[in-house]
This record gives sequence, C-alpha cells and structure tokens, in this order.
Amino acid sequence: MTAVLALFLLAAVTRTMTPEELVKRSHVIVRATALGYFRPNDGSVRFHVDKVIKGKFGGDTLDLDGRVVSKADFNNEPVPYRSARKSRDTYVCGAQYLLMLREDAAGVDVSWAAPSASNEQIHGENDPWVSWVSQRVTKESH
Repeated sequence: MTAVLALFLLAAVTRTMTPEELVKRSHVIVRATALGYFRPNDGSVRFHVDKVIKGKFGGDTLDLDGRVVSKADFNNEPVPYRSARKSRDTYVCGAQYLLMLREDAAGVDVSWAAPSASNEQIHGENDPWVSWVSQRVTKESH
C-alpha cells in the first residue's frame, strides 16, 4: 500500500500541469534577466528581477540551480505552453526568463513544477508567454 501511495505522489509531482494550473499554483512569478554564475561550484545562477508579475518578492536578485550556456533555448510550442523547453536547467547570460516560483524554507525554486513551463526563456516584456501569464494572473485576482 505504501509503495502504491509513493508512486501516486511521484506521478502527481512529475506530471505536466496545465498553464492555468501552473499560474495558479505559483507563489511568485517574475520576469528576470540571467546575470551569470553566483556560485559556479554549486551551480547557482543569479538573476536580476526585472518585474514581479504575481506575488511579492523582496530584493532585486534571486539565485536558482542551473548551468550557464551560450545557446538560446526558446520554447517552440504555441502559447500557452503546455510543456517545458528542452533544456530547463540552462540559462544564457543577458537573456530574460519568465520564472514561476514556489517558496519554501530554503527560498524560491522553479523545479517544483517540473516538467511544466516554469522557467521559459522569453523575448522581453512583450513576449506572448509573458502577456498570456499576465492576463491569467489578472483574471485570477478578480
């Protein structure tokens, strides 16, 4: 019985969420620019928070686990994204990302939503994914 429950919980955590569910379950959503490694030995990438779209975030920067790469990785799916980009743990310095975060005792994280589109590379503030998510956040707040 315990093994069945564990498999059920694992499946619930690792299934792809709908875009609506992803927005609703995110504590904080930000548009942020990858600055580079904060702690290269630990694999921490630092971001400048450009805009808070949902929730409250104290500070101008945040650090996430990941790797810095030179090749862009945009999601090729139609908006709203129903799955994540190919390399979800990589970031390009100077590129912008829409980060859907959950808070816990250790801080904020995007991996809570794997394999959903919780950390997509975007084409700036007018990106269709940013627009869709922003509209969804506004709809939820009414």
